[in-house]
Amino acid sequence: MNPPVNPPMQNVTPVAAPPATRAKKPGLHLQILGVVALVLLVFGTQRLIHHENQYEATADAVTKAIAANDMTPVLGDFNAIRRPELQDRARVGNLSNMEVALGAFKGSKEITPANAPQGAHEFTETFANGTLDEKFVLDADGKIVTFHIGPPSTTP
Repeated sequence: MNPPVNPPMQNVTPVAAPPATRAKKPGLHLQILGVVALVLLVFGTQRLIHHENQYEATADAVTKAIAANDMTPVLGDFNAIRRPELQDRARVGNLSNMEVALGAFKGSKEITPANAPQGAHEFTETFANGTLDEKFVLDADGKIVTFHIGPPSTTP
């Protein structure tokens, strides 16, 4: 009897399993792109929209008070030395008439030059039927010490 023969040895290299593949979700890239585009649109729009600064808010409040011929709401924005001038109803009334003649108030836009003195601010006040120039200077406490509103100055 013959002893069992062992089969000849073979060099067997194990075959690597194919890499696991993720199931691709259709449109995932489009969803991510859409979210990124939306975020960029929101931030881009915010950069283009004018946001009122604190001085424009003060200019708005003063302009509205003049139009109403009632400076009471903005008395605290003026230096104590200047407040008695705000009680001159005839003077405020003349300014009020000038503003009311221009129609509805639309808003203030600061146009202060870069080389303006410390505390000086200039604005274009826009109304339905025209514009006015407004200028004021603030003291160290942030109160208005000088104020002017009138027709736009013409430059030659």
